[in-house]
Amino acid sequence: MAEQSGLVSDLPIKNTAVAEPMSTSQPSSRVNSKTLIWACIGTVTVIAIIVLAVVLTQKSKEPKEVGDPPISVDFSTGVSLVTSYAIETTVRSRLARTTITVEVANALDCSSIHVLSLQLPLNTRITSLKTIANDGCTTTGDVKEIREARETFMESASNGLPGAYVEASQDSSTHSLQVAIPPLGTSNVELVLEQLLKQRLDEVNFEIPLAPNEKVDSVVFDLKVEDTVGQPVDFHVGLNVPGVYEPSVEDSNSSNKTGFSGPIHLDIPDARQHDLPQVIRGKYNPGKLPENGLLYTDGRCFEHFFHPASLAPMPRNFVFLLDTSSSMQYNSKIESAKEALTIFIDSLKPEDSFTIQSFGNTGTEDLWGSGPGTVEEKEDAKQFVNALAASSWETNLHEAFLEGLLRAKHDAEVSDDNVATILVVLSDGYASRGETNRTKIAEHIYELNVEGTVKIFSLGFQGSADMQLLDAIALMNGGVSATILQGQDDFAAQITNFLDSEIGSVLMSDVNVNYSTGGSNTGSNVFGETQTVFPVLAGGYEVVVRGLIEEFDGDKTLNTITSASTMEGIKNWELSAMPDNDDAVKSSLCFQSYAHDRITQLLRLYDASDFLGNDLIKKLVTLSKKDCNEEEFAKCIRAEALALATEANVVAKGLTAMVTVDDDQCMKLDEEAEVCLDGTTPDGTPPAYESDSASASSYRGDYSYESGASALHHSSVYFFVLLSAWFFIAVLKI
Repeated sequence: MAEQSGLVSDLPIKNTAVAEPMSTSQPSSRVNSKTLIWACIGTVTVIAIIVLAVVLTQKSKEPKEVGDPPISVDFSTGVSLVTSYAIETTVRSRLARTTITVEVANALDCSSIHVLSLQLPLNTRITSLKTIANDGCTTTGDVKEIREARETFMESASNGLPGAYVEASQDSSTHSLQVAIPPLGTSNVELVLEQLLKQRLDEVNFEIPLAPNEKVDSVVFDLKVEDTVGQPVDFHVGLNVPGVYEPSVEDSNSSNKTGFSGPIHLDIPDARQHDLPQVIRGKYNPGKLPENGLLYTDGRCFEHFFHPASLAPMPRNFVFLLDTSSSMQYNSKIESAKEALTIFIDSLKPEDSFTIQSFGNTGTEDLWGSGPGTVEEKEDAKQFVNALAASSWETNLHEAFLEGLLRAKHDAEVSDDNVATILVVLSDGYASRGETNRTKIAEHIYELNVEGTVKIFSLGFQGSADMQLLDAIALMNGGVSATILQGQDDFAAQITNFLDSEIGSVLMSDVNVNYSTGGSNTGSNVFGETQTVFPVLAGGYEVVVRGLIEEFDGDKTLNTITSASTMEGIKNWELSAMPDNDDAVKSSLCFQSYAHDRITQLLRLYDASDFLGNDLIKKLVTLSKKDCNEEEFAKCIRAEALALATEANVVAKGLTAMVTVDDDQCMKLDEEAEVCLDGTTPDGTPPAYESDSASASSYRGDYSYESGASALHHSSVYFFVLLSAWFFIAVLKI
């Protein structure tokens, strides 16, 4: 084949029909063939040299981020061991407080760092971090910006001092706890975290981190649940660990949770022999709130809980948008979605109406309805749902939302004023067909629904759905979004629980809560409130609003008016409270709870600002300070969140971390202390691998410990391999 290709240039002399020239041309063709081969080899060699030169040059460059810690703390250094791990949780009213105490020992004569990954509930905040020396000397943690906190921790560790550092990963559920251990010493760390709780379906659910993401030698666990005055209440918790605690049949309920009427204490000295869950879940019944709600204030901070139980449910118009792109067929996502939707359809009432719209390559692939929630219509709709298949190659989110909105708005126009119109979308992908610009998609949906007639609720599968876009759309259109999580309850159960708790039995719609002080109706002394407008309020759910009050002279009474559309028309509920300054603990918890809630709200808006304009973002939030001069309003949102996190000592994802600073209180600085780096000797080389790549990757946060050269290096190698393969196959024909 090589010789034939080499004869191409000699084709014109074939017409001479003389044998002698033909035979004499063969050596020439071989020469041309060899020349071509050597030319190709030379070309490949030159390219390879250029690529290697670029890679070597890039690898010598410093990472773009400046101020990185002296060494990477993505992995544990030295040889260390968690010798004890204790969890103590108290659930009281709408707050779960957990104290985690860890003892870590160092086996080497150099300062070591032990990295402990903790799986915490998504809405958990860390409120305290302490390092306790062997003699009892305690160092308390401070909240700092992430960069400053990391540098402080690494400086302390390099001086052989005990210390601790904690930050939230990018997914907010994993927290990285770094513990610095002196040479041949131990470090004891106390971490306090709090989870804000909320009533859903007449129950308050809580989660407790039982074990870290690594095996530990021993675990001690204590739990108690109390009402608002500190009295024990009955509760259920999913504690079923063979060999540790196995509930009897009569103690368990249908949700695999065991009933308890008093405190729990478990001592597990052989924890390594058991498969302990990282998080256990529990629930209790809080009882009914007063009809007008509960309002507490200490004069600076306030908390307001509201859920009237005497209202009749409102009729509902539903438009369900179900993603049927081909990716939905994996991990049984389409089957889980269909199962949950058919369960919810069964709960509809004759006065409800509903439409089912599947989408994929087009905004409407298949359509059922609209029809009432009668028995016959529901059976027909369930057959339609069960026949749906995930067959579309792409996802047209833009058309799906707009066409669904048009249908929902039409239903609202022909319905009575006391009917709530709700659009629910369930997807597992990004917009890949039609309009794919996320900013335009969000703007078009907002412009079509600017009156807020349709409440949009979004569900997306973790790891594949465009949750940032889905959350922003829900935020702009008076709705709620939720992520369907991997590794928790099955997908169908999560979807069903979301639908039941958020829109299962709508008691009110267009809920607005307003506050004022004294005789004022302007609310000028109240600022920085968390969400005060709610699309709907479902049965068994509750509205919770938190905020701050300016100092002023005059009547300190805090007044609130809640208004909403109900089955009987527009209704108002009024409530007042005087400052309560006698309970310092309750006052502190009020501000801490407010800070956590407000930071969560601000960061949600900050994430949405990636593709929403300043004008739109300004409509969705009122900042505490009115003097925002930033051209980009999002910078002011982040600045307020950062300031609040620092003041309240709250660890917030991407903003702050908590670090203990010894300041020469418990131990003397050892400027000649050596730091274990490679796990065996001081001043070694960090390992080139990561034991938990997912945790390490999420831990990095704002830093990029892998420079751009790493990715370029891999790309260059791949390019060189592919080029060589092409050369041997296409040119040499082997």
